[in-house]
Amino acid sequence: MKTTPLLVLTLLIFVSGCAFHSPAKRWNGLVDADGKPVFYVATTKIGANLLVVVPFFGDLAMAGLVDDLTNHIHKNGGDGIRIVQTDSENYWYGWSPFTWIVSPVIATVAAEYTPSPAQILEQQQRDIDGSDKSDWYRPWSW
Repeated sequence: MKTTPLLVLTLLIFVSGCAFHSPAKRWNGLVDADGKPVFYVATTKIGANLLVVVPFFGDLAMAGLVDDLTNHIHKNGGDGIRIVQTDSENYWYGWSPFTWIVSPVIATVAAEYTPSPAQILEQQQRDIDGSDKSDWYRPWSW
C-alpha cells in the first residue's frame, strides 16, 4: 500500500506534458447547419499541482491547451476553429494528505474545426465505403 503514491507519482511524471488527442470520426452522414461535414477533436493533458494550486508538472493553462490543440489541427490540414468546451479537474482529494502536496490535474479542451478539402473528401469516402483507413488519428504526442 505504501508504493501506491510512488506509482502514481511515477506515472504522473511519465505522462505529464503529453497531449492526448481524441477526434470524433463517425457522424453517420450527419452534417452541420451549413451542410458541411462535422470535424471535432478534444485534447487532454495530464499534469500536477504542488500544494493544490501551484503548477508543477505539465502546461495545463488554457494557453498551453489551445496551443497543443491548434497545433494538432494545423498539422492535420485544419483551418478555422471554434472552441466548444474546456474542462479542468484537480484531484486534490484523492489520497489525502499525499494529494494535498502533489495534486493530479487533468485538463481538456475541445473544438470543432474546418478541415481541408482533402480531409472532407477522405471523410466522405470513409462514410461511403465504411472503411477507416485514416492516419489522422494519433492518440498522443509529446
